[in-house]
Amino acid sequence: MAKDYYSILGVPRNASQDEIKRAFRTLARKYHPDANPDNKKEAEEKFKEISEAYEVLSDENKRRMYDQTGRVEFGQGRSDFTWQDFSHFDDFSDLRDIFNRIFGGGFGFGSQNDTFFSGFGRDQESLDLITSLRIPLRDAYYGGRKTIKYRRNAPCETCGGTGSETRRTSTCPTCGGTGQQRVVQGQGFFRMVTVTTCKTCSGRGQVPEKTCSRCKGTGSVSITENLEVEIPKGAQNNIRLRVRGKGQSSLGRSGDLYVVLNIDEEPGIKRVQDDIIVQAEVSFPEAALGTEKEIKVFDETFKVTIPPGTQPNEIIRIKGAGFPRLNSRGNGDLLVEVKIVVPKHLTARQKEILQEFMGESPKKHSWLRT
Repeated sequence: MAKDYYSILGVPRNASQDEIKRAFRTLARKYHPDANPDNKKEAEEKFKEISEAYEVLSDENKRRMYDQTGRVEFGQGRSDFTWQDFSHFDDFSDLRDIFNRIFGGGFGFGSQNDTFFSGFGRDQESLDLITSLRIPLRDAYYGGRKTIKYRRNAPCETCGGTGSETRRTSTCPTCGGTGQQRVVQGQGFFRMVTVTTCKTCSGRGQVPEKTCSRCKGTGSVSITENLEVEIPKGAQNNIRLRVRGKGQSSLGRSGDLYVVLNIDEEPGIKRVQDDIIVQAEVSFPEAALGTEKEIKVFDETFKVTIPPGTQPNEIIRIKGAGFPRLNSRGNGDLLVEVKIVVPKHLTARQKEILQEFMGESPKKHSWLRT
């Protein structure tokens, strides 16, 4: 079952970023493990849970994906959250001061307890890319494949993405292979440890035996790539499609490419979620006596029965003839709105027939008189 991040933070689904941040800070104070020494394990789990919820809801793109699909993916396509996925260390920097002031220091940032926050504060390079793709509405109906052209950093072929011309590396002498440098400030009980990316190896933990002459040790080179993207049937506007491993590359690591779909409108066809709304023009006699009409939607033709006595703007529903549902089975519906067309010019015989009709009609239909 998908996690309810809004419920975890105790905020409504339309909560603002300020409301989300306030809720997170309140819960962080309450559930920090060192503030719950008698129930530390459960507090750690709860603290991680609220941090995961904050990571998703405080990020515009992650929140949109979660609201649309009920789930969100973290680094390398994982659905499970780890501390390495947390990208809001600045918020914890705020809380660190609050913890020290209220509880007297320590709280996971000192030398004895900083393992709980060992994943925080890393100046990790984001390797994911986001681009947009504009498609017609019919492509969202039928699905298909589209080619996009974009630039990215791909693994260097000369060094195989290692950054080393010999393709051999060694442990970084500065960080000892951890990829991090730790700066200790203060002393005694109030020691604060700041974890930063190692400047010697750029967080990799390895240094090249001989710097690659082509990529200058970065392990990647800039290329222009043509990529075919699968458009799912029923795709919604602004949905993000993920293509794994096609983002930026750096020293053997690759991010993902996210393609945001911008769907153009189609004249005469309106989409509301998974339903399609179209109009059918009928004459007054057809509406009064009933008839059948053929409705064309993209390349599909549907036969619609107009029952006798149909009123202006009445909706006739054809179940299952709408857009495919993206995250579940079945289709939406086709809604046909009846538009009764009144002729501007009548023949003498037509006027005569209508006069006879009005003479036999109840007075409430006097609007028919010319």
